[in-house]
Amino acid sequence: MIKSITRANLFILLLLIGFSANAQRKNAKLDSLVNAYASINKFNGTALVVQDGKVVYEKNVGYQNAATKTLITPSTVFPIGSLTKSFTALVVLKLAEENKLSVNDPISKYIADYPRGHEILITHLLTHTSGIYEIFRNPEFVKQLTTTRIFSHEEKMAFFKNNPLDFEPGSKFSYSNSGYDLLGIIIEKVARSTYPEAVSKYILRPLRMNSSGFDLEKINGRNKAVGYSYLSATKQVEAKPWNPSLNFSSGGLYSTTEDLLKFYNGLSNFKIISKESFNQATTPFLKRYGYGWFIDQIHGEKVINHGGNIEGGTSYFLLMPEQKIGIILLNNITSTTLEKTGNSIYAALRNMPYSIPKPKKELKLDEQTLLKYTGTFEVSKNYKVEISNDSGKLFMKVNDENRMLISAESESTFFINDADIVLEFISKGDKVVQLKIKQGLSTKIADKLG
Repeated sequence: MIKSITRANLFILLLLIGFSANAQRKNAKLDSLVNAYASINKFNGTALVVQDGKVVYEKNVGYQNAATKTLITPSTVFPIGSLTKSFTALVVLKLAEENKLSVNDPISKYIADYPRGHEILITHLLTHTSGIYEIFRNPEFVKQLTTTRIFSHEEKMAFFKNNPLDFEPGSKFSYSNSGYDLLGIIIEKVARSTYPEAVSKYILRPLRMNSSGFDLEKINGRNKAVGYSYLSATKQVEAKPWNPSLNFSSGGLYSTTEDLLKFYNGLSNFKIISKESFNQATTPFLKRYGYGWFIDQIHGEKVINHGGNIEGGTSYFLLMPEQKIGIILLNNITSTTLEKTGNSIYAALRNMPYSIPKPKKELKLDEQTLLKYTGTFEVSKNYKVEISNDSGKLFMKVNDENRMLISAESESTFFINDADIVLEFISKGDKVVQLKIKQGLSTKIADKLG
């Protein structure tokens, strides 16, 4: 009998050791991923991974405030950008469950004078299939993003309302911040409250997401993250906050990983909307988008996710109900790689192939190739770029700013060390005709003069 118990205990001990070793290997893989992105200045924030109802990985990297050397913690508050759309869609579905609206209602029922509003349904707004003009295509709107004055709903709609539809409602997919801002206006009319109050009533308060809300600039807590358009050990460029009345229901929410863990649990346990409504929300329409969620595949496995990206803040949220996996990533830098980071973390968890990023290497180009890129490029009358050659190296100078060394990544693509800028020279035949400038979320096209 004693020998039998001893063998049983030994078996359990070996099993526990095996589980522990496996967990350590997974943590090491996730650590190497997060550290790799941090080393190339593409991750400055917090990561949290849930599996089988338990937090299996948590990592905080970098500064919440570089000037004061305040480190990021799980309580650090970040803007979450377009992840707000998932909250907006959930409130709409909650109102539908309460029979206060139907996703098949025309928007003219709530916004009477909207052009062709009798043809555009709420479901078109939810799935980005309305054809409504995208507000970020309007240069005047983009100019107002960093202003501080409060815009009324009428003023905001004026940036897109009177533009013709890009296509017939329901026929195509085109990601639309405009459409989700219209959903916020509809929520206010149906709920008879402000949009932030409706989100708080249906999601934040029931889930006790006490560190989440709207208008990040107004909170004075010690946990508020400073946003950066670029952040490295040697260079910090603060981002100008975006106007909360313009972000609104398409991108105005802030949160923490601690609160988004509560959000994950609330979704997984159907505490926000019913299982039937959740299944409806996560059924893909065109281009794999449901109601406020992308329904993607990673190595053939279905995942539900959404990200957000504004100047100075990036978010990524993934849930996989079948595998009981959740991934939450928040950054206080402008980044276009956070989705890839999150997808790679999922692949690592599931023992699937993934790649670890490496620092960019400079490609040496001959003098003749470099010379064809020199000259003046014009984005507008007030934005000119001078590309010059000095001792076999190319430099970029924008207007009267200091010139910056640019390095070749390929024959036609260049990057700048310690800056989130990528330059692509566009040629017709052997002649360079344009320069594409990607900086953070912005892409500018400059024509070559002369």
